[in-house]
Amino acid sequence: MAFVGWKTEYEKRVPADGMTNWEIFSIAEQACKELEWEYLVVDEKTFTATTPTHWTLSEEIITIVVENEQIVFKSQSESLELYEAGRNQKNIEDQLLPAFKRIKLKWKEEDLHSKASALNAEIAGQLKSGNRVASEKMTFGFRDHEMTFTLMAVMVLVFIIMAAKGVNIVDPSVADIINWGGNIKFNITGGEWWRLLTANFVHIGVYPLIVNLFGLYFIGLLVESVLGNLKFLIGFLCAGVIANIVSIMWVAEGVTAGASGAIFGLYGILLAFTTTNYINKKFPKLWLVCIAAYLAFNVVIGLHDANDNAANIGGLVAGTAIGYLFYFFHFKRNLARAGGTRISVEVLLITGLLVFLYLRSNARDDSFEFEMAVMKVNQIEVKAMTQMQRLQEKTNEEASKFLRDTALPEWKHFQKEIMKTGSYSLDSKFKHKRKLLNQYAQLRVRQTELIYKAIAEDTGKYEAEINEVSEKIDKIIDQLGE
Repeated sequence: MAFVGWKTEYEKRVPADGMTNWEIFSIAEQACKELEWEYLVVDEKTFTATTPTHWTLSEEIITIVVENEQIVFKSQSESLELYEAGRNQKNIEDQLLPAFKRIKLKWKEEDLHSKASALNAEIAGQLKSGNRVASEKMTFGFRDHEMTFTLMAVMVLVFIIMAAKGVNIVDPSVADIINWGGNIKFNITGGEWWRLLTANFVHIGVYPLIVNLFGLYFIGLLVESVLGNLKFLIGFLCAGVIANIVSIMWVAEGVTAGASGAIFGLYGILLAFTTTNYINKKFPKLWLVCIAAYLAFNVVIGLHDANDNAANIGGLVAGTAIGYLFYFFHFKRNLARAGGTRISVEVLLITGLLVFLYLRSNARDDSFEFEMAVMKVNQIEVKAMTQMQRLQEKTNEEASKFLRDTALPEWKHFQKEIMKTGSYSLDSKFKHKRKLLNQYAQLRVRQTELIYKAIAEDTGKYEAEINEVSEKIDKIIDQLGE
């Protein structure tokens, strides 16, 4: 029965028909494969699975147990439901049971016994070793590592676009890194919080990019098939955001970028899982040596200011915490082998809360800096106005040349200086003043362009528009004087 805001479930019992637990579980395993559900044989008494995620960001947990010669099929919402819409009943009645019965009828008795014995042996081996995921299943291609390759592709694509736009591929300027979304406290606390995300995909040269691509590919081989695509992405992004916060807390005036903090976070997740019994602890020594070498390499070059150690260490600690959140909220609760497909709302909420608390505690007031900027543009304005007042003393040729080469560049300079204050954190009064100055600058540029055209073309066709622009300028001057 469905209630808004409650966990819901549906249970169905059918006769076991003399089948053993392992025979039942082997059929259930095949049914889940056909339904594309994540599944896990927990032990000799319990089989669990998870349905795919739907728009509520939740999934249902499927459990199969045998009680009193009956098979108990149960579907239960994994979290509080806004509107259950009978999904639990549909999972059992419309999907799992029909698939279960079809496979049972299709398999011959000898096939059923064979598959049951094989499944029993496999699970017994896993239970004996205390591991759920074996390193022997590691693959190196796109399959099981789709998100790893996607993240790598995004990093390379961003770098190629930056290079195509003229950014130096070996030693990009600080201005270029800022313009492309680098991590800088001044802008982040001024409202550009999105830089905590974008900085993970911007790299300060081709060499850091290559190192990070190698590190991301390597950790993807080890972790993505365990976490699943969504949790791997969430782990990368959330660890990267926290790493960037740590970076600007440590070096308040620096500009940083790159994915190393997020990648260190993924290594932190791996570190957390190796302390649990979920994954195989018998990694080949070569893998362990490579992991240690990658981490050490990044820390060492960070000591020579070639890497951001604050972000790396912050990412490693954040990733370790995220790994434990994944484990205790998902994996330990006997969901699917790869934790199901459910988005980890807990990790997202905690990361969002940390960002909110940081921004709130570091709220910036740039009123003084804005006033200094206004004084600077006032000087530019006085210079431009003084020069324009001398137009009547010049011939048409001299006046048009002066407007094009002197007055217009001055007003564009005025406009550029006002635009620089766009990232300033200001109260409503100063925000309104900045808006008016932006409009004023645009109108002055337009007015100068129109006057230049009128003189250069020796025509009066622009007079009406010049008067209209001049009236708007007068109104803004009145508002600024209030």
